[in-house]
Amino acid sequence: MYKVGIVGPARSVERMLHHAKEFESNLSFVGYPYNIVNETTDILEKHHSNVDFWLFSGYMPYKIAQQSKHFSKDRMEYIFITGDMFYRGVLEISHEIGRLAKNVSIDTLHVPEESFFDEIIDLDKILDHVYIKRFMAKTSIAEIIEHHMALWKEQKIDSVITVYPTVEEKLKEMGIPVCLVSPHSQAIYHTLQLFSEKIQTFYYKETQTTTLVVQIKNFDFIKMANQNGYGIHFLQLNMKKIVLQICEKIDGYLIEESNGRFVIFSSRGIVERNINAIFEMIDRLSAETEQPVVVGIGHASTVYYAENYAHHAMQHLMEKGTQGIVVMQEDGAMTEIVQGSSQISYTSRVQDKKLIEQLQETSISGKMFAKIEAIMNELKVEAFSAKMLAKELNMTERNAQRIISELTMVELIEYCGEESRNSRGRPAKLYKLCK
Repeated sequence: MYKVGIVGPARSVERMLHHAKEFESNLSFVGYPYNIVNETTDILEKHHSNVDFWLFSGYMPYKIAQQSKHFSKDRMEYIFITGDMFYRGVLEISHEIGRLAKNVSIDTLHVPEESFFDEIIDLDKILDHVYIKRFMAKTSIAEIIEHHMALWKEQKIDSVITVYPTVEEKLKEMGIPVCLVSPHSQAIYHTLQLFSEKIQTFYYKETQTTTLVVQIKNFDFIKMANQNGYGIHFLQLNMKKIVLQICEKIDGYLIEESNGRFVIFSSRGIVERNINAIFEMIDRLSAETEQPVVVGIGHASTVYYAENYAHHAMQHLMEKGTQGIVVMQEDGAMTEIVQGSSQISYTSRVQDKKLIEQLQETSISGKMFAKIEAIMNELKVEAFSAKMLAKELNMTERNAQRIISELTMVELIEYCGEESRNSRGRPAKLYKLCK
């Protein structure tokens, strides 16, 4: 049973724990209330080893949690704020002051990925004046309080709606009518339900069957060089020792095949957490054999398919002629992992009929085109040259120019400009993917 830590102000944590009781058959919950939101990182530091997942009362503690070395997007979630919560706040504060609140000061955290801010602005259509203070996670409480106080002293507002419990407490002490916006029961329950499903997906992913195929390239050449005496046998023993050490680290089961190939069966979660150790194994095997080493990893629901995907991934690397790791999943998604660099993910399957027809007129595979798209998205660039493409695809510039030429012919890539490399020489042509 996974343990979920709930972080937020005491009142919010209490409400969330109350609703979490319905999910206790699969999960256990423990509350970690704070007095000020900046205590979030201290809570994570102190209790990270006791908790599997974290649920935050709002975006603010979630944002601050991102500063922690223990932050994990897959293991964390927060309760979303919606625009109707602010409308409810207007009704509550109107009830408190005995009349319709017509001039309101609102503070809200700046959350780029949420759209509720437009709904808050629409309050101006039913109220006389709405003053909005958008603050960042690093904004001090004093600054937010000062903003509301200044408007109150200038008699521009008759009430305040805040998302910050500490601001609510301070303004109440000053006699300023204030309402705290907090997620309602439906929002809490909905988030708990989604988070529970996310945890189940995570469990499936963690325990998914994984196969690693380790291949020392040019092994026949190694055998030819060591055909006299016992050199090849000692080399194979040293190779097996290196592979066994990584096998032990990932709780794997090892099968030694012929011609410098090893197959390891394990689970996805522990393999993904030990990618750096797998790269160390590659480096050690390469140094021992003086040959490149490739590792294909397959994730699937059965051992048969996991091994099949691992062989496909390994073969992809063999064709590229490079050393490294490629991962293939059941949905056909492939991920190329380069040591000390970012990962590139793309699909090996094409399900767009028009795209298939266009690519059939070229020598470019769907997998190659998907990889080019993935690289450009990863680099966050719109325009690229043949030289840039050649570097990213680890090929000659001439090959890259051929690919660009063929994709331009079928209108999957289009010419978009030029780039001057230096004072001499012709400028490089720039291209972009057609949308």
